[in-house]
Amino acid sequence: MDGNSPSAYQPVPKKIPAHWINNRWSQEWEGLVEAANIDKYFEGRKPEWIIKTAEQFYTGLGFSPLPESFWKKSDLYPVPPGDKRKKNTHASCWHVDLENDIRSLQSIESNANWFFTAHHELGHGYYFKAYTRPEVPYLLRLGAAPGFHEGVGELIALASSQVPYLQSRAVLSPDFKADKTAFLLDDALARSIPFIYFSCGVMPHWEADIYAHNLPADQWNARWWKYVGDMQGVEPASPRGEEFCDAATKTHINDNPAYYYNYAFATVFKFQLHDYIARKILHQPPQSCNYADNKEVGAWLNNILKKGGTEDWRKVLKEATGEDISTRAMADYFKPLMGWLEEQNKGRQIGWE
Repeated sequence: MDGNSPSAYQPVPKKIPAHWINNRWSQEWEGLVEAANIDKYFEGRKPEWIIKTAEQFYTGLGFSPLPESFWKKSDLYPVPPGDKRKKNTHASCWHVDLENDIRSLQSIESNANWFFTAHHELGHGYYFKAYTRPEVPYLLRLGAAPGFHEGVGELIALASSQVPYLQSRAVLSPDFKADKTAFLLDDALARSIPFIYFSCGVMPHWEADIYAHNLPADQWNARWWKYVGDMQGVEPASPRGEEFCDAATKTHINDNPAYYYNYAFATVFKFQLHDYIARKILHQPPQSCNYADNKEVGAWLNNILKKGGTEDWRKVLKEATGEDISTRAMADYFKPLMGWLEEQNKGRQIGWE
C-alpha cells in the first residue's frame, strides 16, 4: 500500500485511507497480492462453466445433482446491457418452500472471486438439500446455528481456492508453481483477518448502539467511522459528516440486521472443519489440499449437514472435529505466514494508535 500512496514524499499514515483499499467497507483487502491474482486463468471460460463446476464439486463428494427447478428458477448471470430490468447483485441462495425449491441469485462473471462465490452459495443449497428429509421437522430445517450455514459456504469457498483443486479443474496447469507465501497472504487479507475485525467488531458494535442504546441519528456516521478507525485502522479519505449514513451502504444493515457476527463465527468455524478434513481425512497440508471426488469427505460433511437444527451446534461441532469452537485451526493455517510477517516487520511500529 505504501508503494501505491499518492506521493513517495508524504509520510505513511498510521491509519489506512479508505480509498487505498479495494472494498467499500475495508472488510476484505482484495487485489493487494499481485502474485496470487489468478483472474487471467478464467479468461475465455463462460459463467455457465463456473456454476456447473461448483455443482460438480458437490456431486464429486457424493451429493446428488441440484434439482432441475434450480436451473429454471435461479437468476445466476448479470443483467444484459440495455436491459431495463434491475437486480440485487449481492449473491444469495434461498430455500423457498423448505422442500426442494432451492434458488440462487448471483451475477456470475469469469473471474476467481465469482468462482469462489459460486462454490460458497451452493454450499447453502446443499445444506438445504441435506436436511430436507422426513426426519427433520420443517421448523428445524435450518443450520445448527446461523453461523453454520455461512461457515459451510465459506469452507467450500476456501476449498475451491486451494491450488491443487484449481489444478484438478484445469484452471491452473499441473506445473503451476504457487508462491506459497503470496497465496497465504492473499487468503489472510482477502478472506479472513481484516474481515474478522469488521464482522465481529465494527458491524455488531454499531448495530448495538443503534438498537440497544438508541444512539441519536445525528451521531450515526461519526460513531461508524470511530469504530472503523479504532477496530480496522482505516479512516475516510475526506471528512464524512452526518449528512451521510455510510453504514447503510452495507446491505445487511438494511435487510438482515444483527446478523453479521455470524460471518465472524463462520470464519473461525470454517478453519476447524477444513483443518479436520485436510489432516484427518485427506492427510494433506491444510494450506494446499484437494477435496475433489473424495467420497469420505462428502460422507463426513453430510453427517453435519443432514442434522439441520435438530442438535445443538456445540454438540455437532464437537462430534465432528473433537473440538469446541476455537481459533486454533485458523492460527495453525496462517502459522507459516506469521513467521514471514514477523521477519518483514522487524523494526517497524505495528498498529495505528
